[in-house]
Amino acid sequence: MSNLVRLGSKTAKNGFKNEKDVAFKFNNWINDEEAQQWLLLMNYDLNEIEFVKAVIISGYKADLNVQIQIKLKQALDIENIQVKLVSNLNGFNQIDKRWLNKYQEMWNIPADIYQLLSYFTGELAPYKKEVKDPRRMFLNDFTSNEKQKILDWFNKNKMLIVTDILRGVESLQQSGYLWHKRLKITHVGF
Repeated sequence: MSNLVRLGSKTAKNGFKNEKDVAFKFNNWINDEEAQQWLLLMNYDLNEIEFVKAVIISGYKADLNVQIQIKLKQALDIENIQVKLVSNLNGFNQIDKRWLNKYQEMWNIPADIYQLLSYFTGELAPYKKEVKDPRRMFLNDFTSNEKQKILDWFNKNKMLIVTDILRGVESLQQSGYLWHKRLKITHVGF
């Protein structure tokens, strides 16, 4: 197994462990100060909460389904949250893991733009030799005309793209993100 594959496997396992840790914290919210902070950041009054139940879900944009029962109300608030593990403050998190062909299905990307994006993602090898990385092309590796075509398409479709990537298109659309670092909250976004 290559070092890159090992790293990817370790990253995925840490992410799944993080989801379990966050779900446990929500389910133990009465005794867990960090979960209480999250609920406050989500605009809940702790004195009004009857119970919280967090369930890990898979196959959807959201990682957790957090159900919050408010005292003396019949309604159940449900928050679908994507949990992100922050393992390096200088690093990054990807927020969507789909292949380019899935985006093609979702957004009907024109063939010429799809081909250029295939060079960008590395699904196609670069068509010229003078590139920064021999495995793929960066935007500055494209011609001015190609860059403009890509930018025009993204500008035209930016609301659809941002909504689909950040919220999801499934029935369990997420309502927010929770960035979590070594069991310490770094940011909640709703």
